[in-house]
Amino acid sequence: METTPRIGFTIKTLSHRIGRNLGQQLRLGHDCASTAVRSHILGYFAHHEKETVLQSELQQHLLVRRSTMTNILAGMESEGLVTREDCLADKRQKQVRLTEKAKALCNEHLKLVNEFEDTLRSCLTDEELQQFFTITEKLNQLLDSYT
Repeated sequence: METTPRIGFTIKTLSHRIGRNLGQQLRLGHDCASTAVRSHILGYFAHHEKETVLQSELQQHLLVRRSTMTNILAGMESEGLVTREDCLADKRQKQVRLTEKAKALCNEHLKLVNEFEDTLRSCLTDEELQQFFTITEKLNQLLDSYT
């Protein structure tokens, strides 16, 4: 049995654990089934200061398939967090708009995400953080060359 650590497996496992832990933090005290992905969508609106975003734009940002994005948004729509409308410029596209309920969650989610990020950073030195981001950038560049 091989004992050499695997980069891909280690990153995938860490990503899963981060997503699960962050999701738990976001769900605490909420009636809706918030997840890290839904929080990313709320954050995307907040950071880009847009009223509407194309569904395909969210899909590209989150690196998910069209069907996955459709399912995520359908769930958010049923919880009263988003509305989807036909795009006037391209009928094949859907425009996504946050509801007032979702807008109220944005600030709260941002606070929780920032606290979670601070917790992750707290166990690393500044030098380790710099090395981490350098290494992940190299891996991203390598992966970009495959597409």
